[in-house]
Amino acid sequence: MAIDPATLRLRYDAFQNVTDERIQYWLTDAGRIVTADWGEDYEPGTLALAAHNMAINRVPGMTLDATSQIPAGVTRFRSASMDVGLSEAAANRTLSGGYSSTSYGAEFAVMLRRHCGGPRLVGYVEPRGVCWS
Repeated sequence: MAIDPATLRLRYDAFQNVTDERIQYWLTDAGRIVTADWGEDYEPGTLALAAHNMAINRVPGMTLDATSQIPAGVTRFRSASMDVGLSEAAANRTLSGGYSSTSYGAEFAVMLRRHCGGPRLVGYVEPRGVCWS
C-alpha cells in the first residue's frame, strides 16, 4: 500500500514546494512505524507522521500554511525593535520535540494512541507490532 507524494500534498498544503523524492523518503520512513494493521488510519497516520518528521527537520521547500502565519502561543508582538511574547506552554511544547511540537504530530499522536494503547502484560509476550512505550 504505497502512498505517493501527491496524496501528502493534497492533505497538507505546506508541502507543495517540497520535491517528490524528499516526500517519498519521509513517507517510506513513516511506513516503518505505521503498518497496514492500522486499517483505515494507515494512510492518514503515515501522512501525519511523515509531515511531522519533515516539519521538525525543516525540509527545504516547506511553507507556512494560511492558518499558521501567526505561530500558536504568541501572546504579544511589536514591530519596532521586535518584541515578541510567547506563552510558556507553547514554548515548552515546541522545545519538547515530541509529537505535540507540530500540528501534524498531534494528529498522529491521536491515531498512535488508538492503535498502540491498551493494557500492558507482565511477562513474555510475542512481539507483533511496532507499538512500544
